[in-house]
Amino acid sequence: MRNHHVTRHGSEDAMEIQQLRHLIAAVEHRNLLKAADKSYISQSGLSRSLKSLEHRLGVPLLTRGPKGVEPTVYGLTVIRRAKVILNEVQRSIEEVRAIEHGRIGETTFGITQNYANYMMPELLASLHAERPGLHVTVVADGFLELVKKVKAEEIDFAFGLIGRIHHSDGLTIEPLMENRSRVVAGSHHPLAGKRDISIADLAGAEWAMLSSESVQRGFGLFFETRGLPVAPQMLKSNSIAMIRHVVCESDALTILPQEVVQPEIDAGALVALDCETPVERTRIGLIFRDGGLITPQAEVVVKRIRAVLAERAPVEELLEEAALQ
Repeated sequence: MRNHHVTRHGSEDAMEIQQLRHLIAAVEHRNLLKAADKSYISQSGLSRSLKSLEHRLGVPLLTRGPKGVEPTVYGLTVIRRAKVILNEVQRSIEEVRAIEHGRIGETTFGITQNYANYMMPELLASLHAERPGLHVTVVADGFLELVKKVKAEEIDFAFGLIGRIHHSDGLTIEPLMENRSRVVAGSHHPLAGKRDISIADLAGAEWAMLSSESVQRGFGLFFETRGLPVAPQMLKSNSIAMIRHVVCESDALTILPQEVVQPEIDAGALVALDCETPVERTRIGLIFRDGGLITPQAEVVVKRIRAVLAERAPVEELLEEAALQ
């Protein structure tokens, strides 16, 4: 009897997972026939599954509207939680399969968009050379979008520029270092050879800037707190490569870490201006979900990121000391 009870209980749990998948499919397709087809089940079977779930919860989850099947307020609540549950189930299955097949495994993490062409490609290339069995999926997005993905467990963690969030409940933010940047111009720019560049000079110039919310906020405050209009931006982009190219080819200024543009400075295409730098410091770090398990695969990447930034931190400190002398 005891074994029979355990088996029956396990079947009910499995059925609940399927019911959640059926509910999501019905809402996504807005049609029970299409949802049943995509779920590899008959329409009558899908209907029974959904009615059983409604019966267990004691509330209506779906209603038929002019556009087809639509979720009720209860349905929306269940779907929101169901996606998190199914993400966790899928992650568990993938981890078990990785162990079963003797692979190191997979991890999915996010980066702020400015790191898509800076530091991260080199880091991942070196990591792959050492651990060819580790497979990564990288999602490049804005800071606030990555915060949402971490909370929803769509990604294991996030890395990059850290902005401000109003509610950090459920998150752990680990600052790793402050990045120091310089104002950079093309070698042909009128300010390239000028000494004693004033803030008014900067306010009168055109700029090509990173579109990050934290960078944009700091850029605006730099001028506003000094009683000057915010300098015009001919370009806002999340691509460092694009900004770097535009500055080389135009009279726009930009703000980037000097090491990012050092090859162009050495080649004489760009010049780091001797002036006060708006948004000179930006915080870089990691974002985790409170209480979330970091898989061994994700931990490998996290440790490598920490190590790379730890190596760069002393360089930043030396640059700061040199600037004070």
